[in-house]
Amino acid sequence: MARTKHPAVRTAGRPPKKKLQFERSPRQRAAQTGGAGTSGTPGRGAPARDGAAAAGVAGRIKKPHRWRPGTVALREIRKFQKSTNLLIPFAPFARLVREITNDYSKDVTRWTPEALLAMQEAAEFHLIELFEVALLLAIHGKRVTIMQKDIQLARRIGGRRWS
Repeated sequence: MARTKHPAVRTAGRPPKKKLQFERSPRQRAAQTGGAGTSGTPGRGAPARDGAAAAGVAGRIKKPHRWRPGTVALREIRKFQKSTNLLIPFAPFARLVREITNDYSKDVTRWTPEALLAMQEAAEFHLIELFEVALLLAIHGKRVTIMQKDIQLARRIGGRRWS
């Protein structure tokens, strides 16, 4: 059996959809509705310059504010460089340390919070140092984006060594 189009059934609760009217201009529509020159909002008696501007203001949706690309990133960089707190959440890091410890040794099952904090500070210091060297390598390659090959080369070179 062939498919046929059925007329849409109007539900009782919803009003019918508004049809677009191309044959009438905004001035004619304003004159027919009784709002000659007004924007249609109560309490605003100031006449609009023309009907097109009044219709445009009433139907326009304000776009949300967006910063230009890179502005928020630079703000976050400045914020994190000023602060001294750790960036990795403590609980997931502690779980990771316990999981790795469990893989290597069944004897060590407990960690003091101070030892976990020391491990986390050392890990974050190592990562920051690695990213610094990788950024220098990316800049040397005339790029501003760190790529996987920069991090691999930074690990291979070793970066700074503290004696």
